[in-house]
Amino acid sequence: MIPKDTTPIKHKILTEIFAKRLLTLDEIAIVSYIIRWSWGFNGIEGRRQDWTRKLKKRKIADDMDMNRGKCCTILNKMIKEKKVKEKNGCYQFNEHFEEWQKFTKGKLFRHQKVYESKTKSLRKVNLKVTKGKLKVYESETLGMPNNKGEGIKNKDVRGGEHLSKDTLKDNKDKKDKKIRFNFIKKEFINLTKERMEEFDEKYPEVNIDQEIERMENWLMEEKEKRDNGEKDKIPKDYNKFIHNWLRKEEQQ
Repeated sequence: MIPKDTTPIKHKILTEIFAKRLLTLDEIAIVSYIIRWSWGFNGIEGRRQDWTRKLKKRKIADDMDMNRGKCCTILNKMIKEKKVKEKNGCYQFNEHFEEWQKFTKGKLFRHQKVYESKTKSLRKVNLKVTKGKLKVYESETLGMPNNKGEGIKNKDVRGGEHLSKDTLKDNKDKKDKKIRFNFIKKEFINLTKERMEEFDEKYPEVNIDQEIERMENWLMEEKEKRDNGEKDKIPKDYNKFIHNWLRKEEQQ
């Protein structure tokens, strides 16, 4: 039987996990909360209770005086790394640290690799554009003293106006940052780490990765309808589509 007002914790957890700092301070805070509301109760036949009752993430954050978005992000990360188990809104600390998965920065979010590869290419483009602006500015100021080299519109020798290459390049970069869907790879494009964190913070009660996967499957089903000549519901604005989907899940 568990003594009154106490929570049993194995020595191995204290010495091998807490003492050796396998968890961050914020992770320890969340784990402590989960342990308190699971192992701190008697289960069947006097044994400890393995799982917490059904808890909302906002409840966990509020009880800990932690920012909801921050708590949600850390907890989702711990679930991905198998430090915490989640089942139907109930939580359990995975004391078997040998099962934990240490995710690299590129694997923390399901679409992170896509984001990083896109970022690298965009960074190269931006550098080229920056150098291009300098070159355009020098050539324009030398040949056309009245042009301030702003890189927006330039007058040609006939007096007409045209968009500069830099402006067209900037417009292309903005278009590349929009969320799109690749029906060949069957996944969203440009779901950046920042966007995923934004979804986590705005919809703390929703399993974002799980819902993104459901959306991708739904879009592929709609694509199949389109290919068969049937009416489909494929959206034009994927950012709006994702927010609407997550909002409905949050309200259920």
